[in-house]
Amino acid sequence: MDTTSRRSKQLAMMFLLGALLVGGALGFTVDRLMVNDRICPPLGDQRAMRARLADDLSFGAAQRVWFDSILDRRNEVLDSIARPVKPQMDSVRNATRAEIRRRLDPAQQARWDQHLSEMAARDSANPRRRGPP
Repeated sequence: MDTTSRRSKQLAMMFLLGALLVGGALGFTVDRLMVNDRICPPLGDQRAMRARLADDLSFGAAQRVWFDSILDRRNEVLDSIARPVKPQMDSVRNATRAEIRRRLDPAQQARWDQHLSEMAARDSANPRRRGPP
């Protein structure tokens, strides 16, 4: 077998192996994203998460009332704990966002700003949501 033929076969095998690996990784990622959306509603949608859990546990109407009441009390306590440090947390978050933005090129900055605007819109629609960057 000449060198050119062997090299062509090796190249074809590497291409097939690469296609298999990429296809597997993409398939796994898509499956995880789809399954995750079925298991957990989008972050911040507390009503949907509560309803899903109550449905999974086959709660009756009275159980749903006390369940929501307990979680509402928990959220009030957590909010009261976080309230004094919220300005410091906001400051750290804003400084981090600014540092990231400084390292982006202009096109990336525009997409970053759009991403932050979308997050702010989601946050204003659901103030209980605590999200990334």
